[in-house]
Amino acid sequence: MFTEFTVVPAVDLQDGQVVQLVGGERDTGTRYGDPVEAVRDWLDAGAETLHLVDLDGAFEGERQNADAIEDILTVCAEVGESDDEGSAVDVQLGGGIRSATEATDLLGRGVDRVILGTAAVENPGIVDEVVDPERVMVSLDASDGEVVVSGWTEETGLDPAEAAGRYADLGAGAILFTDVDREGRMEGVRTDPLERVVEAVDIPVVASGGVSSLADIRALRDAGAAAVVVGTALYEGRFTLTEAQNL
Repeated sequence: MFTEFTVVPAVDLQDGQVVQLVGGERDTGTRYGDPVEAVRDWLDAGAETLHLVDLDGAFEGERQNADAIEDILTVCAEVGESDDEGSAVDVQLGGGIRSATEATDLLGRGVDRVILGTAAVENPGIVDEVVDPERVMVSLDASDGEVVVSGWTEETGLDPAEAAGRYADLGAGAILFTDVDREGRMEGVRTDPLERVVEAVDIPVVASGGVSSLADIRALRDAGAAAVVVGTALYEGRFTLTEAQNL
């Protein structure tokens, strides 16, 4: 998992459309069209990993965009079958996954990594209940220095770095750290919170939130991120995926 630094396009789904929220607030996002078409565009641009989030599922507590996600998984599988080397794009999926059974089912349906946020905070033991815990990425979304859940609407009082250490000990394969206060704003990144999480664990930490330039990606990479999820900046054309991959 993330043997080398990776730039990962985000495909966040709301009402069957690609949406990028601002500051994690519902109904603040810009829509970018059909998710399958977006995925095809990212694959054509050379994406090696895709970051899928069912935003409706995150807010409502159960998956809402299952049909669109199934279509995306089909497209990704077709890419693997047509590739001369048989290498398919990696897919990591989160949003509304609330049980180990559901997570395990998704892993069997073509998802490479499941992202558990609210479910992992409410029941840390869920990580070990998934058939292959190393394919679990625990999402630690931070606002004002604490982990927030349920679509970033509920505070938990948890320190992100301390929580990251707990989930690493439970066998999670990676941590997704999102700076919610910077999410979707394209105002630049903060590296200090990320560095604290990176220092707390020996597993890959994926950074998200605030990327507005290639310099931001470099900063997160230099702060220890194994990968960076980028949404709005790519959709708004601040730079191309190729430019980001070639840093």
